[in-house]
Amino acid sequence: MGPVRPYGPDRREEPSNRPPDDWGLVLKSFAISVLAAVLAVTTAPAPVGAQDNLAGFVVARVCLPYASRAKTFEDAMRAARDMEFRRPVGDRAPLEEWASEVEMVSKDGRWRLRLEEGTVEENGVEAYSVSCGVSSNLVGSRTLVQLARQMVGTSPLWAQQPETPWRWDRRTTRSHEYALRIDVTQAPGERPVLAARGVYF
Repeated sequence: MGPVRPYGPDRREEPSNRPPDDWGLVLKSFAISVLAAVLAVTTAPAPVGAQDNLAGFVVARVCLPYASRAKTFEDAMRAARDMEFRRPVGDRAPLEEWASEVEMVSKDGRWRLRLEEGTVEENGVEAYSVSCGVSSNLVGSRTLVQLARQMVGTSPLWAQQPETPWRWDRRTTRSHEYALRIDVTQAPGERPVLAARGVYF
């Protein structure tokens, strides 16, 4: 992604293409789903451990608000710091004013969080993309997929297609303006990533 953040450091001058006005309710509903998933996992035997649910909380508190533009780049970093994520020891140089990506690591070193934004091409159209992903070299893709499924649950707000079983798309009547999704991906030779991604046209 490109290094330019065209809407300024405080992001006050953003385009008008935004998710629905009830997005706060969507995030609240998702956070409740995350809590329910955590309680289900911690009170009954399951492949997903209590520590692994940190990824779910990060997605709910940091990634989805950022991908939906409810949080700015700086707000998302502050929210991650509140969850005791810090930049890696070897990467503590001050961020440039127009920085468009950052990687952070959890206090115990198990999890990595990456915030990234920039211009991309989506279906042949130039768009602005924001993404926030969490990963761990101790947690496999199947575990992350199970966690994502527990978070999304049976909510009608999210759709899953048979050909993309590791991806959930936010239902919207404004698909020409934006797209929001949660997915689990794994590039060759890389660790799997649970991420929230927003694309704005």
